[in-house]
Amino acid sequence: MFSFLVTASPSSPSPLRDQIAQELQRIAVNKSAEYNCSVSIAFKNADMAVPATAGIVDFAAGRAASVGDRYAWGSGTKPLTGASILKLVSEGHFGIESRVAPLIDPILSYMATQDPTQKFKSMADLWGDEVAQITIGHLLNMTSGIPDFDTAHGGRDAAPTDSLRAELYANPGKAYTPVELMSVPWVEGHFKPCHDVGPHWHKCYSSTNFMLLGLLLANRTGWSDFAQGSFLPSSLASKLRFAVSGSPVENGAVHGYDRTAYNMPAGQTNDFDVGGVDGVFAGWTASDLVGSATDVAALGWSIYGPSPTVLPKKYSDLMASTALSRDYGYATFNLQRDTGQSGEYGDAYGHLGATYGFQSQLVYFPKLEATLAVATNIETDTQTQPKDVLCFAYNTVAGLLLNQKITCTFTKSSYYGSGCKCTPIEAAARPVEEAV
Repeated sequence: MFSFLVTASPSSPSPLRDQIAQELQRIAVNKSAEYNCSVSIAFKNADMAVPATAGIVDFAAGRAASVGDRYAWGSGTKPLTGASILKLVSEGHFGIESRVAPLIDPILSYMATQDPTQKFKSMADLWGDEVAQITIGHLLNMTSGIPDFDTAHGGRDAAPTDSLRAELYANPGKAYTPVELMSVPWVEGHFKPCHDVGPHWHKCYSSTNFMLLGLLLANRTGWSDFAQGSFLPSSLASKLRFAVSGSPVENGAVHGYDRTAYNMPAGQTNDFDVGGVDGVFAGWTASDLVGSATDVAALGWSIYGPSPTVLPKKYSDLMASTALSRDYGYATFNLQRDTGQSGEYGDAYGHLGATYGFQSQLVYFPKLEATLAVATNIETDTQTQPKDVLCFAYNTVAGLLLNQKITCTFTKSSYYGSGCKCTPIEAAARPVEEAV
């Protein structure tokens, strides 16, 4: 249990930013020790950007973490891909309700003329005539029914298995292209309309959707000089990296460690360094972002903040409203469950990031008008550690900004579960003025 009570006033001995930095650093130290990994945290609002980090980023070399370290963010890529597509919607290139096949089929057909190994020229070739009904919105909010290339399976009654993971690790120097992943046997020919958008919506979650959106984005922004940061401010685009090929280490990321139970004998877990595995970035525009926590917090600000720069605010607000109305909106999770709060201070949205050897969260809090980015260099079965860090980081910062005592506990839970429980933030709270 942690308890936070901080008062900032003109007579305080240190500025508010320093208090936030000190508390976030304490959390990073505690949680990196608890989970035996590196933890990198970054907070951003209109007034400040505050990083904190602790732990080990390379166990073989014994290298300690630093705030500039880059991580693989996995599905933390999706908000930028989705926001960029909505930017194109705002410019009239297509609509949210536009059918996808007429837009993507010419791209697939052209690609087939350039690559004789590609055996399909249309979405229907892959998934049948029913895909004609799929819209841009279906891809954005994970309701298309196109299957995921991810093969991770597991549960209470079966040992976790992941055949794709085994293949990626066995071929560490191979970069898997979108074409290859769309045509693997468990994706090609397995379309199933997605009607389940209730409590179990995640049965329709598929990163393949965001590879298809990536094709649209590449086609509109120019294949010859295509960059996923096309709509980012240049200062931020130059700091982020998108790993079209190469391993995490080759793309400037820290070493990541797979500590899951996938493909292991009962009762055992992996401890595999994925730093040299190109397949960590399988998924392209669904999962290839590399950056520091500070830069990813800035990315969240540029997408979800009060004055977004990637896309018009009307469409940024749409990402938020669709997320908060259900578990997953347009390239955005509803992450209220991870705040330990309800009401307006519980409103939170962004994205989980889970890829081979790395797990993270990027979250925007509209009431505080702030982002938090949390990166870790381990992958576990339940993705507990980013949620744990976020629970205390958010409520710490809220307590500092609002001059309230907030007490939190965290219990380890499932991937989609919530273990954060905190005393409620008072609705009448007022922000603290930072000492000048």
